Amino acid sequence: MNWRTSVSAWRGRAAACALLPLLAATGALAAERPDITVAVNQLPRSLDPGTETGNVDVRVYYNIFDTLIRRDFAHPDADGGARLVPGLAVSWKRLSPETLELDLRQGVTCHDGNPFDADDVMATFAPERLWGDDPFYPKGREYFAHLKSVEKVDADTVRFTTNGPDVSLELLLAGYTAFIVCDEALTAYKKDGADYKVWMDEAANAMKWNPVGTGPYKVESYQNDDHVKLAGFDGYWEGAPAAASITFREVPEPAARISGIVSGEFDIAVEMTPDQWDVLDRYSDIAAKSVVLENTHVLVFNENDPVLGDKKLRHALSLAIDRKALIDALWRGKTFTPNGHQMPSFGPMYDKNRAGYAYDLEKAKQLLAESSYDGQTISYRLIPNYYIYNVEAAQIIQEMWRELGVKVEIEFVESFKAVRAAGKQIYAWSNTYRIPDPSGALLPLWGPESGSQTDHEIFTAPAEFNELGAELLKTADMAERKKIFQRMLDVFEDEMVMTMLYNPLTTYAVRKNLEWEPYPLYYMDFRPSNFSIKSGT
Repeated sequence: MNWRTSVSAWRGRAAACALLPLLAATGALAAERPDITVAVNQLPRSLDPGTETGNVDVRVYYNIFDTLIRRDFAHPDADGGARLVPGLAVSWKRLSPETLELDLRQGVTCHDGNPFDADDVMATFAPERLWGDDPFYPKGREYFAHLKSVEKVDADTVRFTTNGPDVSLELLLAGYTAFIVCDEALTAYKKDGADYKVWMDEAANAMKWNPVGTGPYKVESYQNDDHVKLAGFDGYWEGAPAAASITFREVPEPAARISGIVSGEFDIAVEMTPDQWDVLDRYSDIAAKSVVLENTHVLVFNENDPVLGDKKLRHALSLAIDRKALIDALWRGKTFTPNGHQMPSFGPMYDKNRAGYAYDLEKAKQLLAESSYDGQTISYRLIPNYYIYNVEAAQIIQEMWRELGVKVEIEFVESFKAVRAAGKQIYAWSNTYRIPDPSGALLPLWGPESGSQTDHEIFTAPAEFNELGAELLKTADMAERKKIFQRMLDVFEDEMVMTMLYNPLTTYAVRKNLEWEPYPLYYMDFRPSNFSIKSGT
C-alpha cells in the first residue's frame, strides 16, 4: 500500500471517528458559571517562564505574568508586522540605536501584594538570571545574549543597552522569557554571601508551581497530570478578570475534549481536529474558533548522526515530502507551508518570492542514489499527544519515504528529553515565530545560543550562518538586515538540518456565552481586553 492509499484510508477512519463524540455526549450545556474550565491536551511542564517556553507552558502562564511591552495581535501594522502597545511600561523611547528607555506603569500590584517597580524589572533581567555569560536560565541567552546592561534610572524608569544597534529589542521585550517576575518572590530565598545559583535554585523550585507575577490570574492549585487552577486577581491593573477562576484540565484525547464541551463539563477545549469541525457545527451554543498559527511543524534531521550526516540524504528526505497532500489530507487544505523560516508578519524582513521547501520525488531519488544510504532503518521519534496530527502525519510521511526507498520506523516517546536522547535521528518538533523577526525565530531556535547548537547537539552550523546571525543583530538598516537574513536562510536551507511541514490550523471549541479570541501564538489570553462573559447567560 503506497502513501496515497494510506491517506485515503486515514480519511475514512477520521470520518468514522468524528461520530464518536456525538454518541458519547449526553446532556445539554451547563448553565453559565464564573469558574471556567479549559480542556488541554497537556498541562504545562512548569509555570516558571525562565524554565519552559513551549506551547503547552506559555498558554497557561501568559495569564500569570505581564511583559513590559505587549503585542497587539488584533491590530497588525499596515505592512503585516507587529503592532506594539503598552504593558507594564506605559511608554518607551530610543536614546540611541543601542539604548531603549522605558517608563513603567505606576499603581500595579504583584500577586503577593508588593508594588511593581523598577526593582522587579532588574530582578527579572539580572544578567545572572537571564542573559549573562552563564545565566541561571540558559534560554534567556537565546533572546537577550546581546544585552550590555539593564539599569534602574529611578523607581519608575529602566534603561536597556545592547552591544550594538538592535531594532528588534522592543519586540523581544514583548515576547518569550521577558515575562516580569516580582523581585520579592526571588529575593525571599537570597542568603547573604550565598552563590546566586544556589539560592535561585530554591526560588526556581518554588516558582515552578507557585510563581508571582502581575497578571490577571494567580496560581491557586496544581495537581500533576490533572489540572492547574488559576484564581482571578481582582487587583489587576487592567481591571478585575471576568472569571473567578480558570482551571486548565489535562485531557489528552481529542474525542474526550469535544465530548466534555458538548456535555458542559468544559467551557473551552483546545486542539480540535478538522474531522471534529462538522460535529461542533451541530451545536448552536458552541463556536469553533480557528487561527493559523505562527508556528510550523518541522522534522529535525540530526546531522551529527552517522546516517543523517549525509547532506544528500537529508535533502532527499525533504524533497520526498508532498506537503500539499499532507495539508489536504489532514487540514482540509486550509493552511500552508511557509516559504522558508519566515512569516508575512515579519513585515519588511519578509520575502514573498522565496521558494522555500519543495516537493520533487525524482530529484529526491537521484540524491538518494548519490548518497551513502544503504538501506538502514532510520528512527522517527515523536510524542503522540503533543502536536495535533503528529501520529497521522508521521504515518503518511513514512509511506512517502517508503516510496522514495528509505526505511523509517516510528518511535513513540513520552517527553522531549526522550525525543532528544542518545540515538536520535529524525524527530518531530515545531518552530514558533515568537516575535515577528528572525531575532525571535530563527536565531533563538537555530542560532549559536540555541539548544540546537548547544544542548541538543543536532546542528553543527556553518561558520557563515553564525557570522551572519551576529551581523543581523547589530545592523539597524532594514534593507541590509533583510539581505543578511535571506542569505542566512540560503545557508540554513542548504544545510537541511530540518524541513518544514505546515503551520497548524488550531481550532478551539468555545461556549458561545464566552467572548474570547485566539491568537496566532499559543498564548491563551484571559485578560479583560480579550475575555468576557455575555450578560444574561
